[in-house]
Amino acid sequence: MNDITAIFAFLKYCLGYKGDMSRVIAGMNWHELYSFASKQALLGLCFDGIERLGKEYPEELKRNPIGRELLMNWMGKAQQIRRQNMKVNVVAGKLFSMLRLDGLRCCILKGQGNALMYPNAYSRNPGDVDVWVNVSREQITEYAKKHFKLGDDIRYQHIETSVDGVPVELHFFPCTMNNPLYHARLQKWFRRNADLQCSHIVGLPDGAGDIAIPTTAFNVIYQLTHLYHHFFDEGIGMRQIIDYYYVVCDFYKVYQNSSKITPSLFFDKASCTRQFESELSLHSLASLFPIKEGSTSHPDPLTLRGEGGNRPTRCSEPLRSKDGGPKRSTPDSAGWDRRDAIGDMTSATASTDSSATAARSSSTAIDRVQEELKELGLWKFAGAIMYIMQEVFGMPASRLIVPPNEKYGRFVLNEVLEAGNFGRHDARNRFGRSQLGHNLQRVYRDIRLVRYFPAEALCEPFFRVWHYFWRLKHRRQSLGVFS
Repeated sequence: MNDITAIFAFLKYCLGYKGDMSRVIAGMNWHELYSFASKQALLGLCFDGIERLGKEYPEELKRNPIGRELLMNWMGKAQQIRRQNMKVNVVAGKLFSMLRLDGLRCCILKGQGNALMYPNAYSRNPGDVDVWVNVSREQITEYAKKHFKLGDDIRYQHIETSVDGVPVELHFFPCTMNNPLYHARLQKWFRRNADLQCSHIVGLPDGAGDIAIPTTAFNVIYQLTHLYHHFFDEGIGMRQIIDYYYVVCDFYKVYQNSSKITPSLFFDKASCTRQFESELSLHSLASLFPIKEGSTSHPDPLTLRGEGGNRPTRCSEPLRSKDGGPKRSTPDSAGWDRRDAIGDMTSATASTDSSATAARSSSTAIDRVQEELKELGLWKFAGAIMYIMQEVFGMPASRLIVPPNEKYGRFVLNEVLEAGNFGRHDARNRFGRSQLGHNLQRVYRDIRLVRYFPAEALCEPFFRVWHYFWRLKHRRQSLGVFS
């Protein structure tokens, strides 16, 4: 078993696989695993897997120990990730509360909302706080100038600031696309769906506060679009792919796991990966990694697996709006994850328990997702990501949102492995880290990507030039900066 095969098998184990890991442990290069996890921003998730190995395979780990120095360093990183998550949770709750009290409807994109989908909400490497504020660009800009310290720049989709040392992006809309046709369609879709996303309230762990996060129906489209955008901008890492894995898990938790379409967005402590366990197999990727004897466990608050105050609260229908009651969405908005097959709001009492109803609802959900992916030019990229979901993570074919595409999937997977988290570890970068070098590298990247995704790759340089002049104009007009 080579290193990457073992690493893929271990990732599958971290996501809930319960098959025999003896061969994986016996052949694991622990330093290679750590390097991979660091490059892909997966140190917290992988450390959870190591802890699990320590409980389930103690004898095997004695024969191929991880090494005390590496283990202690890894544990320290996991604790650091936990503390960062706690800090970012507090800022997300504080910011959401502040905006809502000032009469601005908003929701937290990705980030801490994604972390809630993980079995351990503190194991995901946190980043900045992305807040989609559902008002005009002018209103957001004026509000930001009054309440935050701003730099001398403004982006087409957001303004950058910070709160208590945590980077914050105030979004005018969630995401862009390089192709103008698909971009226009995407923005129309965002506008149609904005209100419902600002009404879906969940509680953060450890009493950090409430935030609104997108529904699973919205996320299954939006977060794929976000992946696509970053794939062309700088690159994506395995952390972003695993985020989307949990989004897809959540989607099928809602639609296919029961005969009743449940309104619950998040799974309980038994994640949907555990629902997949009976179907997962190591496939062509055999086994993975070993660990060393000795205690590797961190404090209970890190695990979130027991009962108690660390568990995040869940939101169920009707969606709560702190502006005054549930908001009714438009008929074609991305809240159909809370609807039956006909489109009416589903209640626990009104839903039927028949398998026919469940199948009909699931089919409707998949059909709508696939239609939206085609409209947005995301079909080929979705097929690539589904290939990775199946090949690397062992997701059953019945759970994939589109058929997997091996050709595109192998290409995207290679890019992920080469470039790492946000492309920061790409050894193919031959132009340096300056602004000029960064732009030249993006051109070089576009040339490499045009064979597979021509509609987006060919438009990327033109969008970048347009965006440069747009920023020059609007940082003077909106921020009052003259250069």
